[in-house]
Amino acid sequence: MNKSVKTIVRLNLKNIGAAYIAAIAGIAMLASNYISYYIMASQGMDLSGNENIGVAWALWALPVAAAIIIPARHFRRILSLGGKRDNFFLGSLITYIILAGAASLVGTVLDYVESNLVAGSMMVDIIWTPVVVFGWAAHGPVVAFLQQFAFLFLTAAFGHTFVAAQGKWYGWASFVGALVVLCVFLPIEPLRNIVIGYAYLVMFNPNALLQIIACILFGLGFYWLNKPIFARKTI
Repeated sequence: MNKSVKTIVRLNLKNIGAAYIAAIAGIAMLASNYISYYIMASQGMDLSGNENIGVAWALWALPVAAAIIIPARHFRRILSLGGKRDNFFLGSLITYIILAGAASLVGTVLDYVESNLVAGSMMVDIIWTPVVVFGWAAHGPVVAFLQQFAFLFLTAAFGHTFVAAQGKWYGWASFVGALVVLCVFLPIEPLRNIVIGYAYLVMFNPNALLQIIACILFGLGFYWLNKPIFARKTI
């Protein structure tokens, strides 16, 4: 990694304050539920059957929000400062790898800590964390981390490409394509099965290795589309 790419990575990580705020606010909001549960439990209220959304979900805002901010705002700023398009392409890719890894690592730790702390508290019977919802807990925390990382990387790569394409005809075409999938594919069973099959492959697949490889390959494929997009994008 050359010096220019490292500088772009630092600039990207430093100037996504809205993404950090969204993640912190989400964590605070979800964690505050336990304060309410504790107050109700201390007053003798029956909380049996209670369910809660895991705090780790809030961390997903970090790579997702960054994938919106970086192509929309940082591209022109970095090139105006003398940065090169290829370095921006590589630097942004590394940024998403770092953010997806950080969100997955902290999220996986929070998943297990939250579940273990609340398990014997009598306040919540079920905590719907990412590793629970998608079945990533089946192979242990290390594999769960890798599965979550791969999926967050795919999400960030897709979001970055989708945002980068806006303002051009292919951006409108991708938007229309998304609407077609929602309005045409979903009501028709054979086409709906394609969408379900994709979701199953990248999210709910019990084969962890296949899910990780699929997410990374799809993510790299989506991200590669940025090469022609940013090659023609004006400053």
